[in-house]
Amino acid sequence: MHTTLALQTETEAARLERFSNWYDRFCYFDGEPTVITIHEIWQQYGGPEEGGWYYQCGEPIENICIFSKEAAVSELLRLHAKYEDEEGEYDIRLDQKYAEYYPSERPHYE
Repeated sequence: MHTTLALQTETEAARLERFSNWYDRFCYFDGEPTVITIHEIWQQYGGPEEGGWYYQCGEPIENICIFSKEAAVSELLRLHAKYEDEEGEYDIRLDQKYAEYYPSERPHYE
């Protein structure tokens, strides 16, 4: 999750609706999520090609098992509140597998 001004000024009701819609879209496209994953993310220098390029890296911080839409939305509210006050950048996702380090291999410039 990238903490933004929009997230900081959003009302609780708006967040509930946004997270509920997020859950519904995930179910529609990927099936029911079973876990919320949290990664600490950063940019890594890839190389000098084309003036320099970067790629995103992620380190798993937490995995939260979820069993219902209500539990997922509740946890998303709690996690977003927790991590928007933390140093660094975090990526919070609905998923069907536990968080892993990424990328698994260093990307190559193409």
